[in-house]
Amino acid sequence: MAYDLEEQESIDQMKAWWDTWGTPVTAAVCVVCLGFAGWNGWNWYQRNEAAKASVAYIQLQNAVYQNDVKNIDSISAGMIAQYGSTIYGPLAAFSAAQAALAQGNFDEAAAKLNWIIEKGGHPEYDTVARVRLAGVYFDAGKLDDALKVLEGAKPADGQKASVADRRGDVLRAKGDAASAKKAYEEALASAEANDPLRRLIELKLGSLPAA
Repeated sequence: MAYDLEEQESIDQMKAWWDTWGTPVTAAVCVVCLGFAGWNGWNWYQRNEAAKASVAYIQLQNAVYQNDVKNIDSISAGMIAQYGSTIYGPLAAFSAAQAALAQGNFDEAAAKLNWIIEKGGHPEYDTVARVRLAGVYFDAGKLDDALKVLEGAKPADGQKASVADRRGDVLRAKGDAASAKKAYEEALASAEANDPLRRLIELKLGSLPAA
């Protein structure tokens, strides 16, 4: 098929442009396609991991319900190792810590709660873990450690009462009734009107020795 001069000139220009830019353009298109495929692949992987983790978490809850300590330990350890980056990692660690505490194993309970704080990767669980860890240290008689872990808490508004309440418990156990009173008053001021913790805090305040 013959081309007129104008068409031939356009074809020559296109060939010249392609000779100059064809390879970079092809490479750029490949990079975009690979990036899109990689993004889709990563999302699929994340969804797949979350689905497997949710199944493991159901198994863990069954073990907790049956008080099957051996399976609680093995399932939670596997979940933390394999799915620690998902939301189920901290949840498994909470369950394992509670089971360990029920067995009187303070060190194991503390280790799981410390993992949530230091490596769990979900800041929304940090304060809850700190309050529980302070409780573990309280039960173990490590009152200074309990106060230290509470000092690092950055509670949301709904968590301030539980942090202050726990601090009051520790200070009272240390014999500092005045500081304990301030902590309980702070907890009471932070608690919502319908918070069941309010009544307990009021009872603690009323039971403090007179100044």
